[in-house]
Formats: sequence, structure tokens, C-alpha cells
Amino acid sequence: MNIDKMIAQIESIETSKLNHPFKVGILPNDGKMIVGFPEAILDFDESGFCLYTFDGLVKLTYEGQKYRISYDQIIEIELGKYNFKDRYMKVIVGDDKFVAFSYLLKHRKYPYHAKNMKVFFDKIESISEA
Repeated sequence: MNIDKMIAQIESIETSKLNHPFKVGILPNDGKMIVGFPEAILDFDESGFCLYTFDGLVKLTYEGQKYRISYDQIIEIELGKYNFKDRYMKVIVGDDKFVAFSYLLKHRKYPYHAKNMKVFFDKIESISEA
């Protein structure tokens, strides 16, 4: 599904407009936060980030499921690759609670994707140095 359509679905249900959205894919994990491996939109602001998850295989639908993680909850962040090429980020927020998601550096049909992702990684880097 087109990223703009995914964002439009979120904004039609949520009361506020998204700040810096980009698309991620939730990896199957036992982090006890998000079940399965849905597509998601990550949006962030100065206090934290939010994952909006979509259900469905062919036609993705947003049903109001979102997960908010504030920056002060983060214990550790792991960056890596799986399958030798696909990038992922694992955000650990508790002893056995974490969320892992894959991401692409660029999307052809969404020009702001790379810019929003760079701002997010700059923010993550700045809180890790603090």
C-alpha cells in the first residue's frame, strides 16, 4: 500500500496530524509488545515515538492500534542487519519488553521518507549521547 494512503488512514482516525512519519515493518519477536509482523508507520516528536500498526495482507487497514514509546523509557537500542541486507532496529524498553522493526533507507514513491528517517536517527543518536 502507498505510504501516503497509510498516513491518510491514520489521520482520519487520530485527532492530530503526524509530524515526521515513515514506514517500517514490525519483525516477529517475543518482546511482548507487538504480536506478529504487521506493516507500520513510525512517527516521532521531541518526547518519543509512536508506532501505528496495520492489519491485513493485501489490503492494509488501520484500526487504531498504536504503541507510544517515550525516549526516557528506552534502555538500549540495537541496530543490525538480518538476511545479510535488511536493516533493523531493536528498541529495548524493559527487562523483557522490546520492539524490533525493519526499515528501508529510501522509498521511490515517498520523497520525504529518507529525510524523516535521518531526523529520527539524529534524534536517537542525540539521546544516546546525553
